Amino acid sequence: MRKVQIRRNEIHVGGKKIPLISGEVHYWRLNPSYWKEILTRVKEMGLRVVSTYIPWDYHEYKRGKLDFTGKTDPARNLVAFLELTRKEKLWVIIRPGPYIYSEWPNEGAPAYAYKFHRLHPKFLSIAKNYMTKVTAVLKPYFATRQNGHIMLFQADNEIDAWPDVFGHQYGLNGQPGLFQEFLKRLYQHNIGKLNDCWGTTYESFDDAGAFIATMLNDEPGLPLKGDRELQRNIDYFKFKYWYAREYAEWMVKTYRDLGVDIPIYLNVYPFFYAHDWVQLQEVSDLVGVDLYPSAELAEDQYEQRKFMDKIRYLKRVSKLPFIAEFASGVWHSRHYETGVLTPNHYRLLALSALMGGISGWNWYMLVNRDNWYMSPINEWGRVHGELYDVFKQVVTIFRRMHPPSLSKITDVAVTFNPLQYAARTLTHNSPVLVALYESDVDYDIYDPRLGVCDKKIIFYSGNQWLEAATQVNLRKYVEKGGILVAFRDYPRKDDRFQPCSLVGFEDPRRILFEFRRKLSIQLAPGRPQVELVSSVYTFDHVQGDKIMVDLGSYGKHAIGYFKKVGKGRILHLGVGPTRELVVEILNYFKIPLVSYSTTPDIKTGLFKRGSSFYLVVTNNGDEDKSASIYLPAIDYRGKMTVRDLMQNTREVRSSERRAPFTTDIRRKDGKVFEFRRI
Repeated sequence: MRKVQIRRNEIHVGGKKIPLISGEVHYWRLNPSYWKEILTRVKEMGLRVVSTYIPWDYHEYKRGKLDFTGKTDPARNLVAFLELTRKEKLWVIIRPGPYIYSEWPNEGAPAYAYKFHRLHPKFLSIAKNYMTKVTAVLKPYFATRQNGHIMLFQADNEIDAWPDVFGHQYGLNGQPGLFQEFLKRLYQHNIGKLNDCWGTTYESFDDAGAFIATMLNDEPGLPLKGDRELQRNIDYFKFKYWYAREYAEWMVKTYRDLGVDIPIYLNVYPFFYAHDWVQLQEVSDLVGVDLYPSAELAEDQYEQRKFMDKIRYLKRVSKLPFIAEFASGVWHSRHYETGVLTPNHYRLLALSALMGGISGWNWYMLVNRDNWYMSPINEWGRVHGELYDVFKQVVTIFRRMHPPSLSKITDVAVTFNPLQYAARTLTHNSPVLVALYESDVDYDIYDPRLGVCDKKIIFYSGNQWLEAATQVNLRKYVEKGGILVAFRDYPRKDDRFQPCSLVGFEDPRRILFEFRRKLSIQLAPGRPQVELVSSVYTFDHVQGDKIMVDLGSYGKHAIGYFKKVGKGRILHLGVGPTRELVVEILNYFKIPLVSYSTTPDIKTGLFKRGSSFYLVVTNNGDEDKSASIYLPAIDYRGKMTVRDLMQNTREVRSSERRAPFTTDIRRKDGKVFEFRRI
């Protein structure tokens, strides 16, 4: 029996490495007479992997009766589709549910099962019966078998408690339920502890109700007043995280018990109000994210950064960072919002994903179907030429670069705490992340819960509460020689909002200025002056190396300080970050900018494999540009060639290490360059 394993960011079937780049093809939504034609177009694109859901509700044509061989309808012939994909030498990612969503009634589950939430004993019993039958059909095709070709298995789909549907079953609407049971465990069956944290006077956990901040930008809901109401909101999201993990663990274990012996993965939303990605990785082989950005990343000026940050975080969390659903085309109703999805849109998305450090993805949908438009292949196996050519080009780039084998070159990391985003106590446009993006400083995302970071410098991007154990990891990082930088937000409370300052930050003595004002900062004598506009925290009482600023009539004050902790240092500034300030901080600590452009809207990422370097460059602006790009991380003292993988254009030689090269890049587009020492 062959082994199917995840190693070094790749799927290994026996001794064969399978690049994880695929496209979604829903067999049951297509005329079976066109299956072969469609798969031929998939192969001509350069793909060797396809993915598909299995719709429980459709295959169960009568309660308790399932058809997987097409006896009731040819489109139900899952076995024939699997036989055809095997004959066409295509690998398969299978997604049997129980839930599939996919614009299907009841999200793909039969109506009689949909009445119960996912962890309800009745749903688990009904679902297990379906899972048993579908797994029996799939087993002979697992890649662990001779000539088997199903190499990845998704357990359920975007696991979500759906409180808007099942809240009454959880105890969110009067009658006690799972939510109250969760609170009992969380507070160790001590109602006094809950009352202390929530500021309530409940006599029983059965009385406790959730306090939820709504998720819509234009609907803020009831304001959260102080730490106690915020604690109630956070506990609600902890409940949702617990729910998703419990169900995911049951789902994975049940499929394992039924004989699924290939890697099982879970897919998550691109936000954090339903899933803790770390917890889901703990119970599965890998976690993939579903990403559906707006057309040409035009939602706001930072959508590209937010898109890449999800990938940066996934790269830290998942054993194989994989976009489980990578937007290709659009579902009905969403097309009114997105407009036309252009060739530039798809190229910009793919190159931004590569820049973020992705190892693979699954285009959803690769083929049109009901309720879905603007994919590169239509329902009859005909191609949308201008889109198909771009997809084909991207596949060529992916195979040439081979992302799983690349290492990103950066010494910079930024902290990230999912619960802070879920509870709406932090926005995705964190000032630290914005400043780094605007200065074209590439970085990794670091979740301090996962141990001690290996980067030279970490910027703290969060608010003023952080779990005590997480603060301990940040402290260990500094003690081992790391550099930790914080601005006005820094960890000073734990996740129960009790005073907790384990990292070593000092509280400010004063906060000056009701409004922001202009000032100049110099990190040390002889260093460049940095101009910025900010309110100011002062640290005049702190011992050690102070950063002094003349504030005119307010006199001279310490607006920051350096502090030695073990072998490392903390830099704490009582002002907001700017692009100029973060670059000066990196220069002060001699942290190199490995690649960067001073041309507006041009973003870069540099990767290495052996003596080869790959530079990804994107233009997220609304006009064509001629961009200057600096590569101080690559030593030009030896001869070196640079080749544009997308157009095969030029060769550059330079003897000056920091000399830039220029390239023309169209609006909302990008390029990849390959450098080799010769």
